[in-house]
Amino acid sequence: MDSPLPRFVWLRQSIFGWALALTAPFALAGADDSFFDLDLNEVLNLEITSVSKKPQTVSRAAAAVFVITADDIRRSGATTIPDVLRMAPGIFVGQISASSWAVSSRGASGRFTNKLLVLIDGRSVYTPTFSGVYWDVQDMVLADIERIEIIRGPGAALWGANAVDGVINIISKSAAATQGGLLTVNAGKEERATAALRYGGKIGDVGHWRIYGKGFDRDASVVESTGKPGNDDWRQQRLGFRTDLVPGNNDSLTIQGDIYRGRHGDSSRLNFLIPPYHSFLGTDQQVAGGNLLTRWQHEVSASDSFTWQAYIDYSRRDWPAHLQENRRTVDLDFQYRTRRFAGHDLVMGAAYRHSSDTLEPSARDVPVTAVNYTVFNPTSTRRQLLSAFVQDDIILSPDLLVLTLGIKLEHNDYTGLESQPNARLLWTPNENTTLWTSVARAVRTPSRVDQEGIINQDLTPPNTAVNPLSWPVLNVTNGRVSSESLVAYEAGWKQKVSPTLSFDLALFHNDYDKLRTYTPSQPLCQPSGLPLSAACFMTPTTYALVVAVASNQTRAWSQGFELSGDWRPLNNLLFRGALSRFSMHTEHNVNAVPSDQGGSFPKWQGSLRIAWNPRPNIDFDLWMRRVGAQRETLTNLPAPNYNELDLRLAWHPSKAVELAVVGRNLLHRQHMESSSELQDMSTMLVQRSIFGQFSWKF
Repeated sequence: MDSPLPRFVWLRQSIFGWALALTAPFALAGADDSFFDLDLNEVLNLEITSVSKKPQTVSRAAAAVFVITADDIRRSGATTIPDVLRMAPGIFVGQISASSWAVSSRGASGRFTNKLLVLIDGRSVYTPTFSGVYWDVQDMVLADIERIEIIRGPGAALWGANAVDGVINIISKSAAATQGGLLTVNAGKEERATAALRYGGKIGDVGHWRIYGKGFDRDASVVESTGKPGNDDWRQQRLGFRTDLVPGNNDSLTIQGDIYRGRHGDSSRLNFLIPPYHSFLGTDQQVAGGNLLTRWQHEVSASDSFTWQAYIDYSRRDWPAHLQENRRTVDLDFQYRTRRFAGHDLVMGAAYRHSSDTLEPSARDVPVTAVNYTVFNPTSTRRQLLSAFVQDDIILSPDLLVLTLGIKLEHNDYTGLESQPNARLLWTPNENTTLWTSVARAVRTPSRVDQEGIINQDLTPPNTAVNPLSWPVLNVTNGRVSSESLVAYEAGWKQKVSPTLSFDLALFHNDYDKLRTYTPSQPLCQPSGLPLSAACFMTPTTYALVVAVASNQTRAWSQGFELSGDWRPLNNLLFRGALSRFSMHTEHNVNAVPSDQGGSFPKWQGSLRIAWNPRPNIDFDLWMRRVGAQRETLTNLPAPNYNELDLRLAWHPSKAVELAVVGRNLLHRQHMESSSELQDMSTMLVQRSIFGQFSWKF
């Protein structure tokens, strides 16, 4: 099949020639040293908005929050958003294939992690089909990201259902901050070719604009069972714009949008009722979509302000052997903030979301004799979500003690009205110390597949140790799941030890109830539908059907800690470390199989990043990671512990140009990070990658 995106072979052949030609006119100059311009005070006082839906500093946030800055992203050498998220303590990122990741916070992880809310500029990218995020279509020009705010723990009192174990809010730079042009090019091993071009300008005296285009071509991973390249090579192209207007002293208006199209290879195991029972299908998963968002902010007075936000989102996905998905979403959001009452900072709001979809089995390239399917009944739906929230920061003692009380009420079409309250207490005994604690309730509402999906999970051949029957056994999941709930208890300590040393410690205990559980039914002879017996006559198409009925029969308890710290012994040298510990215990019916038991989340994770500028125009970055062993819950495939090392060396011949060489996963030729919860997916290995980067501001 022809690719919608060229392979950019010319980039690999000419990138260094381009670099020499473009840098020749520039006199040597020092690098942009903004990374070291921030001292620890400024790092702790970075402004964030995700914890309370209003501006506040990191050091005064009563939550386990971590901020990844634009310079963090640049110096990491990462080329995807999931790889960037590896920096955050308590966040697990496991690459499943070239285009898919398992990303989670404080809980079980998988391709469709269902308790982590992800936002891009206030637009939710959480899919209601499976619950989770399609990470393959969450792409941006990474240089246009201002920061990523990561909250570990529930944020449901503000952000709603599914913000159970955490919230990731990706915030792009304003159009005013991206004036002029930017060209970035990557080429090398695995990262075969990437090119992004962005340009921004002014709109008279009232605003700014930018447009961008980006495309990439990435190589395939390695199939664990064969050691050969898989069919998961990945190409995508994207266009977008942003406009920021300031029509008056009290108003600001943002309009932005993106469109994308791409394909990535996919390998799925097909099931057959006759020998050989299994074969692998190599095909292309095709994706396309777009979104348009507008946001109006108005200052009513010195103490009052409001924000109106609306967006539309369209996505299309053709996933052979699984489904064809078409989804349309319209979201309206209003928020009001007032500080007119002494000792109170009150935020309230309401939102409405309408989502419509069509979900049909995709038989493209699939033999008619295969019994793979994902069926949704009904195939098309229209769902509505209504919500309202209020949160108040009550100043008990100025500059010392703040109590935060909040609640969100949300009505969905599956489980009706859900309430999600929280209470937080912040104590700042001095300017260097912050202590906080919180208790919160959050829920994960059912997805389409939880309520209306039938999935062919696996087929077991006959006359084997696993299946001694004379017929193959087809395993299917089905059922109706209600909301899952969490009560979370947290405490934290943020400390500036000295002008060069600081740390952030968070402790948590989570109490989960009504987690999704699968209970296998008694096998039935098909196609007759009779119980297995002698009356089930042997025919070429006879098989036993086992339906795993989904319900809510599991309780779980998890606990752990997350520690991060910064140490700057020299003005041009910075150490950033992170360490996290997680454990979970479950209780469920002896015949049930819990789908969220935490086994796919490593117990231990640690990382150390070193940023060093040996000369003003030289960047050296080292990133070491240690990830503990995990076990995928449903397939029970082990993911062993691993150590990895990333290196980046960059030269700035001028303020406008950067040349860099990046090596990722240097300790192993290939290694396993995570496996898909879908049993028919091949297990893939992540490979070592070395590539060059070129960036030119003009």
